[in-house]
Amino acid sequence: MVRRWVAHYEQEGIKGLEEKRGTTTGLRKGRPKKTMTQEEELVRLRAENALLKIDP
Repeated sequence: MVRRWVAHYEQEGIKGLEEKRGTTTGLRKGRPKKTMTQEEELVRLRAENALLKIDP
């Protein structure tokens, strides 16, 4: 881990030590957002409710 920090510092200076996780720099990075229609969401919620009503 320290070697990685040193390498980042040597390549980018103090900016290289800043946290980069969770940031995107380009378009279309990460998982695409799924949009549900109201009918699809209703079906999903009904199935979820039915599952939660089952006694173990």
